[in-house]
Amino acid sequence: MEASTLEERFARALDRRGLRFIFQHRIDTPYQIPGQENEVDFVVEEYGTHPIEVDGNWIHKSAAAKAKDKLRDAILDDILGKEGWHPIVRVPGNELEDQAQANNVVEALFP
Repeated sequence: MEASTLEERFARALDRRGLRFIFQHRIDTPYQIPGQENEVDFVVEEYGTHPIEVDGNWIHKSAAAKAKDKLRDAILDDILGKEGWHPIVRVPGNELEDQAQANNVVEALFP
């Protein structure tokens, strides 16, 4: 799957800071989460292992979508936490509307 514009901005911001990351990382789980991919948009490998989800505003906007995301994240966080990973961080698309904003988000996440 190709990167969205928001994901590309986020990746450029990570690159600019010299942070190591994996894009579209599959999470091995003992089961498939119904209706979901067991994958995160980014895994940043600095100061621990940080899974990051970049949320396009049009996809993750409704209350139902947010509830589904929250359940998915709780399941994955439980699995990943046993491996010593940090909890999933969701970055809303409205915080990545231009490269300067993306740079600021990455700076705030990884000072």
